Amino acid sequence: MQVNWKGVYPAVTTKFKADDSIDFDAFGLNIDAQLEAGVHGIILGGTLGEASSLSEEEKYQLVQYTVERVQGKVPVVLNIAEQTTKAAISVAEQGEKYGASGLMMLPPMRYKADDRETVEYYSQVAQSTDLPIMIYNNPVDYKILVTLDM
Repeated sequence: MQVNWKGVYPAVTTKFKADDSIDFDAFGLNIDAQLEAGVHGIILGGTLGEASSLSEEEKYQLVQYTVERVQGKVPVVLNIAEQTTKAAISVAEQGEKYGASGLMMLPPMRYKADDRETVEYYSQVAQSTDLPIMIYNNPVDYKILVTLDM
């Protein structure tokens, strides 16, 4: 499904059971409520916690589940917040494999990259996938300001 980057794209939270496994029943109810509210897309793996705390397997389970649940009604966007270019490329490739429509991507985590490094990070990931990428700029939390010049 094509992403037009307009409208409301909530970053939905992942629900868990007492045994720390994903509660897909509760998660599905949340997805259904978002669709009923008229959202234009769904973002998985919010930047300030879930993107860097979900396991890789959990991220891909969520993408696959959500793509099946929304049945093409809205695009599913997977957030990338990784420490290395290699890890970000892996998430991009797997997100595409499991049906994500697009990616929302932060600069490298936990390392204050300079402008050249930041551009290279985004470029390498972009070259690894056909999915469109929204550059997520959050310099207050991640200490990297992505500028138009970059």
